[in-house]
Amino acid sequence: MTIQILRLLIAPFALMLMATLVLFSNLSSLSAELQLLIITLPYLLGAANLLLGFLFNQSRLLLAAFNLLGAYALIQFCLQTPLQQPDTYVLFSLLSLLMPINHLVICLAPERGLLNRGAWLRLLVPLAAYLALWFLWHQQLLGYWLGHLPMLLLDLIAENHYLSEGATWLFAITLILNAIVFSLRRTRADAALFVSLLTMPALFFWFDLKQISPLLFTCIQLMLCQALISHSHQLAFIDELTGLPARRALQEQLSSLGQRYTLAMMDIDHFKQFNDRHGHDAGDQVLRMVAAQLKQVGGGGRVFRYGGEEFTVLFRGKTEADVLPHLEQLRESIAHYPLHLRQPNRSENTKVGRQQRQPGKKARDSDKALQVTISIGLCERGPMQLHSDEVMQLADKALYAAKRAGRNRTLANSQLTRRRRRSSQADFA
Repeated sequence: MTIQILRLLIAPFALMLMATLVLFSNLSSLSAELQLLIITLPYLLGAANLLLGFLFNQSRLLLAAFNLLGAYALIQFCLQTPLQQPDTYVLFSLLSLLMPINHLVICLAPERGLLNRGAWLRLLVPLAAYLALWFLWHQQLLGYWLGHLPMLLLDLIAENHYLSEGATWLFAITLILNAIVFSLRRTRADAALFVSLLTMPALFFWFDLKQISPLLFTCIQLMLCQALISHSHQLAFIDELTGLPARRALQEQLSSLGQRYTLAMMDIDHFKQFNDRHGHDAGDQVLRMVAAQLKQVGGGGRVFRYGGEEFTVLFRGKTEADVLPHLEQLRESIAHYPLHLRQPNRSENTKVGRQQRQPGKKARDSDKALQVTISIGLCERGPMQLHSDEVMQLADKALYAAKRAGRNRTLANSQLTRRRRRSSQADFA
């Protein structure tokens, strides 16, 4: 769990570190054209994130990009004057509260896509809030509220900086809640939202630094963009049920193989009958169990879910003789694995679930351990099979030969070749 969270945080934190290094460099020496480009970048990246969020049906990342665009536009159009002016300071204070509140609402919302009323309502709320602030600022009505602001918004946490105590407390609360949501969901979207919220207080703390808002908003939009692209990659290359690389990832690997490799095709025996008898939920449990066992393959093999109940293991730089012991070990580990189907009343807690399955407890038929077996066919790339499609076809033939021979066994293409040669010699004699 901890390793998974750290992996999700690597890219957002790298972007945040990059923005920090640029922020404290000498930007005043840049040409006017480059400074204009820096100011424009958040708009361009925000528009790209809106498009990607729409195409990938990711409502939370789309809403986060929209929230950032609204806040950035407000800063660029209304907060380019000294904060000593009453209207400007009130707008700055209210914005320091509105940004984390909007961000928290987006973070807590479930991901249900864009085709629902709730998503569009969450889109209209920040839009209406930012438009209302812009209208009040434009009419110079915000200055009248300066005397009514609570002391938490007037007292700053550090001298010569602009983050108020009230905004600090609000950022801290929202950050804790965001961290809890991230630890529970553990998605790339939540990682990007968490790190972007971690970045936002710096905007208000160092608000007087030159080009701070374009740089930080560019950094945050890049975090969202990275999460959207990673999400699309996961949809295309990772099987959601088993967590294994999918068929498209296998095709990409096959296009860049070397001169020597071995390919193994695997199929779960009698899977259709198992599904018909126990149901598709039980079938999913079988697929997850088999995938978990296959992940333990030795010999440098990489496992893919080919489709349905079929899996593929690719061994780079290995011969059939090299990989046969590892495949046999896999087959035996699956055949001897006691699979207990998860019942509706079984606890999600691993320890409690293990206690429910103790041998001393009376077991129903549906609670008894089931045996799952696989058949394996493999083929090594040789001088007669130069293309990966030919290697896969021969591995597939070996797989079905293993099934015809009684299932729960491993059969190599070279064994089939020797059998055909012996058969042809006997016919000739």
